[in-house]
Amino acid sequence: MEQPVFHAPSLDYYVMTRHADIAAVFRDVETYSAAVAQLPLVALEHEAARILLDGGHRPQPSMVSLDQPEHTRLRRPATRAFTAARVQAMTPEIRARVDVLLDAVAGEATFDLVEALCFPLPAETIFSLMGVPRADYPRLRAWCGSRAALAWGRPAPEEQIDIATNMVAYRRYLRDLVDAKDAEPGDDFTSDLLVIHYEDPARLTLDQIASILFSLSFAGHETTNNLIGNTVRRLLEDPCRWARVVADPALAPGAVEETLRYDPSVPVWRRVTTRATTLAGVDLPAGAKLFLWLAAAGRDGHFWADPDVFDLERADAKAHRRSAAAASTCASARVWAGSRPRSRCSGWSRGSPACPCPTNRSRSTRTSASADRNACWSRPAEAVVSGPR
Repeated sequence: MEQPVFHAPSLDYYVMTRHADIAAVFRDVETYSAAVAQLPLVALEHEAARILLDGGHRPQPSMVSLDQPEHTRLRRPATRAFTAARVQAMTPEIRARVDVLLDAVAGEATFDLVEALCFPLPAETIFSLMGVPRADYPRLRAWCGSRAALAWGRPAPEEQIDIATNMVAYRRYLRDLVDAKDAEPGDDFTSDLLVIHYEDPARLTLDQIASILFSLSFAGHETTNNLIGNTVRRLLEDPCRWARVVADPALAPGAVEETLRYDPSVPVWRRVTTRATTLAGVDLPAGAKLFLWLAAAGRDGHFWADPDVFDLERADAKAHRRSAAAASTCASARVWAGSRPRSRCSGWSRGSPACPCPTNRSRSTRTSASADRNACWSRPAEAVVSGPR
């Protein structure tokens, strides 16, 4: 029996799987609050909770956990600081970073794509944008891992103490970074936010700037990390897809959108009801926590034709955005959309023949295409890329 909305006792969340229902939740900001977006998925031990609260870590002030109008009030200066000139100025840096990262693994028999490219490219770009000293990048990376474990993991009680301690250090570091830029401004996003603060300190406080950095430092790179890895994985699992994109780079945007539908960078998001309501025939009490399964929405057969087929030319692939709009980091998205970094993987595209496989296979013929794989698969011996972990 199909249940698009059901209660999962192990999570104490109502799980939602349909595209239309999840889109409806994101649209109705009066009934569904973002307050639980970053709450720990499991109950914290008393000591871990005490460390977080005493250290000033509270999920609500972060941008993704705020409802209107507070969300817009915090988002507006962040968006304003992302000027077109700053985004465009980052383009050469991003392209140069791609070259450096890929040159570092050129000639390797095997390499981990996530370690070599997917993580460092967006992480170093965002950290640099914020004005973080390069020597501190490893610390931020470790703290981001703790943040993911806190919000989405199931850490054991002894692990929770370490995670809580790291989260407090993470918050304090970002607040100290704001103070450092206040004392000595630089050519970076944090300093741009401080200019807005100086105009009206009450409208954008130093603590709120630190909160914006807290959101950006994680969401600004984690989603792009996942996107790069997922896209390369889906292109490589069917060599004909790779060959088609190499032969026709105009297919690349469609590959990105289809990956976001098929393998979303944010597979789950969360909301909580502010009042009793009914959705998809299920009565939800006030305070009901919702587990919005974006990955399931991307494969919803009620919305998508052939949802389990990865189609480079799917005409409505962008419709995935309707069920994932609130899970994006608006400001950071401008970095990647505005800079349009070139994808380059030395050795993979050179010499790859055009794919002889039909471009519009039905689902049944796609699964029987293995006989054509060798005909279109050209991979240099020195480059074997592993999929994301």
